[in-house]
Amino acid sequence: MRTSLKLFLIFLLVAGSVSAQQKVIQLYEGAAPGSESWTWSEAENNDNLWKTRVVYNVSKPTLTVFQPEEGKANGTAVIIAPGGAFHALSIDSEGFDVAKWLVQKGVTCFVLKYRLARSLTTDPVNEVMAKWGKKEFDEANAAVIPLGIADGREAIAYVRKHADEYNVIPSRIGIMGFSAGGTVTAGTLFNYSRENRPNFAAPIYPYFPKEMIGTVAKDAPPLFVLTASNDGLGLAPHSVDLYSAWLSAKEDAEIHMYARGDHGFGMRKQNLPSDKWIERFGEWLEVQGLLKPADPALKAYERKEFVHNGNVLPYRILYPENYDKSKKYPLLLFLHGAGERGNDNEKQLVHGSKLFLSEANRKAFPAIVVLPQCPEESFWASTSIDRSAQPYKINFDYSAEPQWPLVAANELVKKIISEGSVDKSKVYITGLSMGGMGTFESVYRYPELYAAALPICGGGDVARYDKRVNKTAFWIFHGADDAVVNVKLSRDMLARLKELKVENKYSEYPGVNHNSWDNAFAEPDYLSWMLAHKRK
Repeated sequence: MRTSLKLFLIFLLVAGSVSAQQKVIQLYEGAAPGSESWTWSEAENNDNLWKTRVVYNVSKPTLTVFQPEEGKANGTAVIIAPGGAFHALSIDSEGFDVAKWLVQKGVTCFVLKYRLARSLTTDPVNEVMAKWGKKEFDEANAAVIPLGIADGREAIAYVRKHADEYNVIPSRIGIMGFSAGGTVTAGTLFNYSRENRPNFAAPIYPYFPKEMIGTVAKDAPPLFVLTASNDGLGLAPHSVDLYSAWLSAKEDAEIHMYARGDHGFGMRKQNLPSDKWIERFGEWLEVQGLLKPADPALKAYERKEFVHNGNVLPYRILYPENYDKSKKYPLLLFLHGAGERGNDNEKQLVHGSKLFLSEANRKAFPAIVVLPQCPEESFWASTSIDRSAQPYKINFDYSAEPQWPLVAANELVKKIISEGSVDKSKVYITGLSMGGMGTFESVYRYPELYAAALPICGGGDVARYDKRVNKTAFWIFHGADDAVVNVKLSRDMLARLKELKVENKYSEYPGVNHNSWDNAFAEPDYLSWMLAHKRK
């Protein structure tokens, strides 16, 4: 009886484990574009020269899901593309085994079976070896490589679209691949869209010759490259060239080059330092902040995008508790600093967002809070900055065309007002550092909008500030020892507001450097002062 019960329990555990790991998703509805005429079926081979299980004849791409235990997911997802010369997939050491390791770190994994060249026998490895270096091999691969890259892009788009279903953060979706899977991975780094852009990528000993390296975009994802100098296929230079392209573009990149390891080591053990390569990848994920669980409270900020004149502005919006569209609420625009720029629609929540989430503040000050995100290559304010000095030498020029993200952010405010749930007399703006500069400029360019403005460690164009701003109340904050944005910029703006007889309040913190927002947000009447103002 005991033996039978034990066997039954073991069966349940194994079955549950297999079920949790082996959820398979069809990547396309119907036939995959570009291979509609393919009629052969996927198969496996366990007896081959590579001495590992391989999958071949993939005509219908799939994702096999590996999810962390309940409550352990950190929101990061990795799509894993095994290698195999585009004729097979080394599904274990470059696929499932990698996923099992990452799952223990809280990462949700999706092992990608991308389309492969057709094998005419039951031993694709033998076919590869027989065709290696011949014209027919190159022609077969040339035809299938674009399809594999397309599958990689589709996989990213699928995971992003279904992020909530898998407890994944849409801005934490990466892709890694090995050898041919590295080709798929590196291929997704160019000509991507918002939907299929990887947030990070890790091509491992990839085949990716120089001619395949395109223009590195300004929002190129962080890159992790790893290979061995004695790669038996001579592919080590491919990794170096890819890494160099990222360096030349001044984008985030890391490379690891082992002296020994050969090609295709994956998760196999060779008693070499390269056996621990995945630990280096784990460390890189840690440094990137991708293993740190996201604060679940921040999910209250809904992810949205605003399109203005063809430009896309990501933003988060927090509605009051028990939001009632028939009521009128105050609206607050929050502009982040330069360090939170990007397109992940997440980093702008780093500073200040929790202030508006506190239970006491949500009850005492129910308001609609909007946090747009400025792209990496742009700025909120019209400035020129010399970063060779400390504090920076910053010049403002409001006669120039405003930066499009600033225009879009203010037009977004107008759009939300037009939807009918905003008290037009109670619209406010605040921001820190770059966002403090954007706060000053927004009031200048949109003087009809804001009842109060609270710029933190910012500055503005003193010469052009005029009476148009006199219906907005200002509370300015700055650290006296700010080594980045000179406190004089806020002092000069304060003096100008006094000349214009504009309502003002000023808080300067002795001994405080650039992070004066910590002091500002700690002011007990930060929100009450703001929301007490009404625009006449």
